[in-house]
Amino acid sequence: MGYSGHVLRDVFDIPGWGIAYVVGLSVLAELAALFPLLLVSDRWRWRHPRVLASLAWTASGVLVLVAVWHLAVALTVESQTYMSRDTAHTVSGFVFAPLFTTPALMTAVTWSYTKRHRAGGQA
Repeated sequence: MGYSGHVLRDVFDIPGWGIAYVVGLSVLAELAALFPLLLVSDRWRWRHPRVLASLAWTASGVLVLVAVWHLAVALTVESQTYMSRDTAHTVSGFVFAPLFTTPALMTAVTWSYTKRHRAGGQA
């Protein structure tokens, strides 16, 4: 993680399991990023595409809730930087803009997958 054990314990209050926690979050984020590939690729045929569609709709809903949470935090939390308030909001807007497109893109991919498997009559 780039920090010594002393800094992790004393500054960030992360015990020894903190490294496994951060690595686990990274693996989970990578798997979540690769999940839409299951929806757009015809390489893998699932026996129960409706189960995958249900998982995808659930993931889309969670992503929308996370985006709304990020928006609420962005609008209510004050910047603790040396930048002016307007500059800090502009910079954070540019940095977090891709996070707000992720739920829309995941929902579009999920909708397309559901429509394709309902229209195709595949069970």
